[in-house]
Amino acid sequence: MAVYTHIDHESLARFLAGYDLGALKSFEGIAQGVSNTNYHVFTDKDRYVLTMFEEHRTRRVDLPFFFAFSDHLVSKGLSVPQAIADKKGDIIGDLMGKPSVLINFLEGKDIERGFTEAKHCAEMGAFAAKLHVAAADFSQQRLNSWAMKHWRGLADTMRDKMDGYSPGLQKFIYDELDYIEQNWPLFLPAVAIHGDLFPDNVFFKKDKTGGNKISAAIDFYFSATEFVLFDLAIIINSWCFDRQHKFYPDRYAALIGAYEGVRKLDEEEWKVLNVVCRGTSMRFLLSRLQEFLAHREDTLMVPHDPQEYVTKLKFHQQNDVRDV
Repeated sequence: MAVYTHIDHESLARFLAGYDLGALKSFEGIAQGVSNTNYHVFTDKDRYVLTMFEEHRTRRVDLPFFFAFSDHLVSKGLSVPQAIADKKGDIIGDLMGKPSVLINFLEGKDIERGFTEAKHCAEMGAFAAKLHVAAADFSQQRLNSWAMKHWRGLADTMRDKMDGYSPGLQKFIYDELDYIEQNWPLFLPAVAIHGDLFPDNVFFKKDKTGGNKISAAIDFYFSATEFVLFDLAIIINSWCFDRQHKFYPDRYAALIGAYEGVRKLDEEEWKVLNVVCRGTSMRFLLSRLQEFLAHREDTLMVPHDPQEYVTKLKFHQQNDVRDV
């Protein structure tokens, strides 16, 4: 989440008048994330999240897929956001020229990145497996705009700037792209995946016993049809390393153990786990590098560090998580 488009009280109040959600009391920007503009919205009835979609980041044509997928997951018992319909029954409106939605506020708090523990990873593993099982009968499809076939083209747009960011980065990236393209799995079965299950997109809250349990997963705007190992590798890379990007085997063991308690990985998935971990490291290295090079100070967004995924990619080049 981030703030790219700034709004005023009058414009938001007019937008809210199209809903039966009460009168606007206040609103505040949400600075985390990189994709779209987000605000907390407070009315005299409740609290909501407003998302304004930036066309250069999220296409309007993709929005029905995102919300149909989240609705499907809710029907399967998972706690994820749902878009709220206005008085006309529409879930997608327009605010300041941007496609915009209001979403139910979900309780809980994310675990600060780098501070996840094995117990959190176990929760995440089970939740991810439930999501993948629930997605099996979701019939809609959307091509993954961050699929492997797009990475070299994205790299080419930044090629001349790579060594300016970090000497030697250009050779590192293109050598790795050669390896990934030669070894990437092409025939694993695909379902709808989340595509961005980082710790800041997962909320926890204490249950009746005092333990931290997942209360919700948010931000489905990278969801697409892809093989589930793509999603799982993203989770491994974002949950099983600390703030210094050191890998923790106990976190990985807890995550995989809980995942397989719900959905077993098959032999082909195990065979290609390392290359998919390398590939999804490359995916976020490239997207973060793109964001870093294009960063504007007026977005209220702090770009994520591309170097984090250089470090994680080097780890996977030298280690197989199954053996650590």
